[in-house]
Amino acid sequence: PIKPTPGEFIASGSEEMPLLGPQNYARYAPFIAAVRRVDAKTLVAFYRGMQPLFQEAYEDLGHPNDQFNARLIEVVDHLLKTPDVSSPVRLVRPSVRYRYADPALESLSSGQKLLIRMGPENAAVIKAKLREIRVALG
Repeated sequence: PIKPTPGEFIASGSEEMPLLGPQNYARYAPFIAAVRRVDAKTLVAFYRGMQPLFQEAYEDLGHPNDQFNARLIEVVDHLLKTPDVSSPVRLVRPSVRYRYADPALESLSSGQKLLIRMGPENAAVIKAKLREIRVALG
């Protein structure tokens, strides 16, 4: 299981024009620090050793004719296409949860939205590591 990001989500701005609060970016600091320490080549070597187990689990999840490695590369490439968004990011709150005011941002995948929610600097760190991983994957 993945633990939720610690701390509360903070919107800044006004109630009429909420913004993605830069205070949220610090919530991701422990995760970003861990990502910075990971050596992409070592990570991919570990993955290659475990790849048969990943493939077996992927097949058990209902993908008997698909290759997990191809899906992994597809997801990495997808995340790397996340638009670089500078602050401030406008939000709307049609109900309990905030959404991106920009329909183009709101239509992004959950992974891409998470990269934006982390803030530009943190997203840049993640994308740089993903590029290293992508090169190591071949």
